[in-house]
Amino acid sequence: MKVLLYGGTFDPPHNGHLNNLRAAAARVQPDKVVVMPAGLSPFKQKTSAPGALRLEMCSCFHALEEDADTIPQLEVSGWEIEQAAAGNRNYTVLTVEKLARDYPGAQLYLAIGSDMLLSFDGWHRWQDILRLAPSWWSPAAMWATTPSLHAKALRLDPTGARILFAPVQALPMASSDIRTRLTAGEGCEAELPEAVRAVIRREKLYKKEVSANEPQTGKGACARPLER
Repeated sequence: MKVLLYGGTFDPPHNGHLNNLRAAAARVQPDKVVVMPAGLSPFKQKTSAPGALRLEMCSCFHALEEDADTIPQLEVSGWEIEQAAAGNRNYTVLTVEKLARDYPGAQLYLAIGSDMLLSFDGWHRWQDILRLAPSWWSPAAMWATTPSLHAKALRLDPTGARILFAPVQALPMASSDIRTRLTAGEGCEAELPEAVRAVIRREKLYKKEVSANEPQTGKGACARPLER
């Protein structure tokens, strides 16, 4: 059995995430895909949207199940968010160990952006990640598969068997840029699935917060502060 893990902050999830996962699944041909939004990444101090809403927005990934030949079964897991709510720090190796317990004997795959490859040896217990998920898939999404990436991969795994690259047509989008555009009032229809935009509209996510000490001028000064 092949299990493909696709993790990330997903704040918010966008079409680029779906595109990368589709390419990863086509490369790996897994029996099951687990999408797992991070509770609180070791690399980030906070997220803009709460964990429960990021988990709800990740329901958009289920649209990929329409191609049953590529993704026969997909689960959106809230395990890392639950760990964060309990006060536990999130590390990728702990998630991989959980999947190894849940699916004994399964071949685990970790889908991750190639930009992370250059800093991978700074991750917590990165050697154990490669040991538990020996076929580690790295999409050349935002960055091209350059010689420096291949050189880094060989330093991390001289056999060249544990870090796999797969071609993917990059979509020029990032969650941070999308949040900025949403704050400015843009709809981002081309970047966000409707299921994600519905949650953003309902919860008024990514709206600008107005400080109580911030001077208010113009028409907004006599109205209420921006809703959040």
